[in-house]
Amino acid sequence: MHQRVLIAVADGARADLMKQLLDSGELPNIQEHVVARGSFKTALTVFPSTTGPAHIPFVTGLHPGTANIPGYRWLCRKTHDNHRRSIFRHRSLNSPRGLVVGRDMDPEKSTSLFEYFANPSSVLELIDYCPDQPLYKVVVRRLLRIVQAHRSDDWSHVDNMVEELIIKRIRAGSECIVGSFFGIDEYSHLYDPFDDRTKAAYRNIDSAIGHIADVLKTEGVYDETIIAIVSDHGLSATTVHIPLVDIVTEHGFDPYFYPKLYRRRRDCAVMESGNAMAALYFKHDSDWGNHWRWDEMDKDKRISKLITTLRTTKGVSFVGGRYGNNGVIWAGRNGKIMASRVDGHYNVRIEGDCPLGEHPVGRFTPEELFEQTFNHTYPDAINQLFMLLASPRSGDLAISSEPGYDLRLQHEDPEHHSSHGSLHREHMQVPLMTSVPLGSGCVSNYDLVPTVLELCGKTATKPLDGVSRVEKDEFPNLPSPVAGNENTEVSVATGGNLGTILTTIAIILSGLVISAVFKDDILSFGEHLMVTYGESWVDVILTVVTAISSTPLALPIWAYELIGIALGYSVLRISIFMALGSATGSLVTFLLGKHFGNGQWVKKRFPNVHKHPWAKGKSRRVVSLLLFLGTVSPIPCDVFYVACGAKKYPTVPFWLIMVAARFVRYIYMGYGFLYFREFFDYFL
Repeated sequence: MHQRVLIAVADGARADLMKQLLDSGELPNIQEHVVARGSFKTALTVFPSTTGPAHIPFVTGLHPGTANIPGYRWLCRKTHDNHRRSIFRHRSLNSPRGLVVGRDMDPEKSTSLFEYFANPSSVLELIDYCPDQPLYKVVVRRLLRIVQAHRSDDWSHVDNMVEELIIKRIRAGSECIVGSFFGIDEYSHLYDPFDDRTKAAYRNIDSAIGHIADVLKTEGVYDETIIAIVSDHGLSATTVHIPLVDIVTEHGFDPYFYPKLYRRRRDCAVMESGNAMAALYFKHDSDWGNHWRWDEMDKDKRISKLITTLRTTKGVSFVGGRYGNNGVIWAGRNGKIMASRVDGHYNVRIEGDCPLGEHPVGRFTPEELFEQTFNHTYPDAINQLFMLLASPRSGDLAISSEPGYDLRLQHEDPEHHSSHGSLHREHMQVPLMTSVPLGSGCVSNYDLVPTVLELCGKTATKPLDGVSRVEKDEFPNLPSPVAGNENTEVSVATGGNLGTILTTIAIILSGLVISAVFKDDILSFGEHLMVTYGESWVDVILTVVTAISSTPLALPIWAYELIGIALGYSVLRISIFMALGSATGSLVTFLLGKHFGNGQWVKKRFPNVHKHPWAKGKSRRVVSLLLFLGTVSPIPCDVFYVACGAKKYPTVPFWLIMVAARFVRYIYMGYGFLYFREFFDYFL
């Protein structure tokens, strides 16, 4: 059974060049420690085939459309309509926010490979859902190295630093490491995908694999570690920059475009990815509203004219969009291909010349289309467009260029001499090498995560786009991870419920006992407090004391309300201030989970936090409802608060729910005790 995984990301590596260098003996360490022990596969990446979004598959097992990161640059229609000044209404990964791409992913659908292993490590990996590493260290390290490399055009130092950090994390006992080597990609952009300096970057990664393998052997974990080498995209040389922004402007639009993103009252957006792909967004009359469908764009004179121009522009392969209620369309110079999805199948038809070149027509499952078009000029085009447009942040039009062209005249700094991002085979086919054999058949980058999880006996906690490609003949006795994990979760939940019941009873009794035993002393102290400080100061004191007591100190805060009511405090007033105080105290517990969820102190005090049945695998709406109902009830929810933090529930909604729930809780407790006390006094 494998226990560890190391993924080395050779950003920008081409499958054909990697195979050529392997066959010529120029990559002996990769051959010995990876390919000879396992397999070399030509895999498919995703559309858009660009750094950032194309890292999502081999870290999360998802297409970037599923994770809601539809490109290197994107616009969010909903946020733009509701929060017109928000910095989150659009994004470019060239901005500082691009250093933390993982924070933009849909938290209800996305979970990273890091979360399944102990002491995980992200080494310059862009998808930074790595709970064991402080975010500021990840950002600062990444920023300094990238700035240094851009100033010197020397990326070998960065790749060498990645190698050193991977070795350091292996020695520290990390069970999951994802490290990104950017030299191949950057030298390809600076010079050419086949330039000698680019090939030297391939050999540099090979040297790193040799050193890493030696350390794995020294640490005694070589045989139990899965080593995988992946690439996010290929590249092709670029000689022509198509002025897409100018073309859009000439058709009467006033677009957002990078770097001029923070301008007001624009009616369009041009968002390039890798520069060989672009997404266009069109505003409705007064707001951005819903996405445009193809038939709606066809009826709009400006948009339809722009589409016609784009379809006939030299260097543009085709444009795509939403077709009907549940379909997609790719339109080229002289024809269209359309696919509608019904009962898990695609119905594919063509009008005129197929813009994808060769493509089957009829009824297919997604897997059938994936396999039949794998080696086509534009592989898996229908699946890729469906998954991309599933993202709420995706554009109304997706544009793909031909090799030799990209879609950005306002070129990157420094100017790109090669590009990626398109649906062309040169950009979509990438190398995937693993130290364990993979089964026969076609493979995608988002198949790596489910494959690794199965080999390590783990079960995905959320649905994945990929499937396991384990070679069954090589691992005939591989245990089923499902049964073991489900049994474990049931036993944890059952034990937790009994402890919760006993703790609840103890808290209720302690509040009543404190009020009864110390009644006279409490009344005397309360009278002194009221006379000395006044009622308004008592509000502040009570709020602060309640906040402190609601932190993981877990003092019996119920007693404060019972004491206050015994002193004649207004139930409504005490409920308001105690709700504010205890919500703030609970926020401390939440933040412990959010920022220190994998620290030893939190693990010791909340050992089952990551398996909490109310937070694990639930949608944000369900968690919000459970959060409110659980806090309203007398059930202690400290573990749930930590779990919400560990699962990255938003901070502000958490605090607001706490305030509302605590207020309701103190209201019914206060009035209940008030009438219970009168009833008790009547009989005594």
